[in-house]
Amino acid sequence: MESAFSDLLAPLSSTRRAHTLEVGRKVRGVASRLPETVRDDAVTAAYLHDVGYGFPATGFHPIDGANLLSTRRFSAAVCNLVAFHSAAVIEAEVRGLDAQIFEPFALADAPDIDVASDFVWWADMTTGPTGETVTIDRRLAEIRERYEEGSVVRTAIDRSEPLLRAAVQRAEGSM
Repeated sequence: MESAFSDLLAPLSSTRRAHTLEVGRKVRGVASRLPETVRDDAVTAAYLHDVGYGFPATGFHPIDGANLLSTRRFSAAVCNLVAFHSAAVIEAEVRGLDAQIFEPFALADAPDIDVASDFVWWADMTTGPTGETVTIDRRLAEIRERYEEGSVVRTAIDRSEPLLRAAVQRAEGSM
């Protein structure tokens, strides 16, 4: 499966690519725990969740990735999972971005997507920047070490921590 995405992942730095591939592997490894209706989409989204870093248009990677995948005719579910991954809405708010940027990727009445989302967030929040498995505590600490207090990413992580922890707990609780 990884080779199917090599053209999309090629522009990423080697460390970002290692992180992204491991997030995909983790979700693929637990896909049987997901509702059948979203398994393939969740795995695909996990492998491509950070693709927007390699194709910057707006400078906000969740939306850049979702827009790219939409133009490449990936499913609405994949685009949703990429656009909203790991509390992207909170980071957008911190950046002062209009919430309408998420509207093209919103899915009405899709409870299976919520379950898939938890697993993508879980994998992202338990994979370090070079692909190593970490605890959510270590991942949050590592992000805070990379970004100074008051920066957009640090502020977004601080605000979204309860949401991130809840998603990880729900995913781990169903494994």
